[in-house]
Amino acid sequence: MLISRNWLQTFFTDPLPTADALSEALTFHVFEIDRVEQKGNDALLDVKVTPNRGHDCLCYAGIAKEVSAILKLPLKLNPGAGGKIDFSAAGRRGDAAKSSFPPALTQAPSVSVHIETVLCSRYIVGYIKGVKVGPSPTWLQERLESIGQRSINNVVDATNYVMFTLGQPLHAFDAKKLEQKNGSYAISVRQAKPGETLLALDGKEYTLQESMMVIADAHRDVVIGVAGVKGGMPAGISAETTDILIESANFEGVSVRKTAQTLKLRTDASQRFEQQLSPELAAFGMQA
Repeated sequence: MLISRNWLQTFFTDPLPTADALSEALTFHVFEIDRVEQKGNDALLDVKVTPNRGHDCLCYAGIAKEVSAILKLPLKLNPGAGGKIDFSAAGRRGDAAKSSFPPALTQAPSVSVHIETVLCSRYIVGYIKGVKVGPSPTWLQERLESIGQRSINNVVDATNYVMFTLGQPLHAFDAKKLEQKNGSYAISVRQAKPGETLLALDGKEYTLQESMMVIADAHRDVVIGVAGVKGGMPAGISAETTDILIESANFEGVSVRKTAQTLKLRTDASQRFEQQLSPELAAFGMQA
């Protein structure tokens, strides 16, 4: 995983040592560093995260904790999430976002979640209205681009920022592309049906197998994403998007890995879900 020294610095008040010193400290104590590359006023460390630590260290927060312990530097309080987080606000496993979320996430219409597979241990969804899709602020573009991630728009970039910062993948759906019934949206997490296909956000159509987990618009029973792997065009974010549903979930790692391998579609999200993340991380990611 590429780690920007400047981005890592945001987790600390005290100045970090040079990139070479960080490389030596991490290599000696926890992870091998493949290379250190100077990039303008920043430096990138290619951290070789071992498989047994992928669940907590494929993100800046995890690497920052290791640096803090090794160098005895105090961490800021949840800097990637803007401060203290109340985990009780995230609802129970399988719940939609409840009224304890900030007001922007609780405006009508409501959202119901139907989990129809044991391969999903938690699914949290938040509704945000009045979004204006456009370019991300410069600081966000620069952070993502520093690690080789193309800036797409402010909504998608925000979900990617949370994933790289905290390790929890998020996904945004265009709410107006989903069907409402009685003032409510409905999301289902289920196994794919024989012959189902999905036109994914990469522009390719994928034929799904019954072993694969999907996200569907429950009112229309239409697939809108391959769980833990890739979102679909039927609910994709565009310049016209104004209302969105944000997904923060936990999917069974082996299932995600097999799906990604079968579809030949390994993504940053699937790489993290494959590591069997803690279901509690979904709450943390949603509030970030």
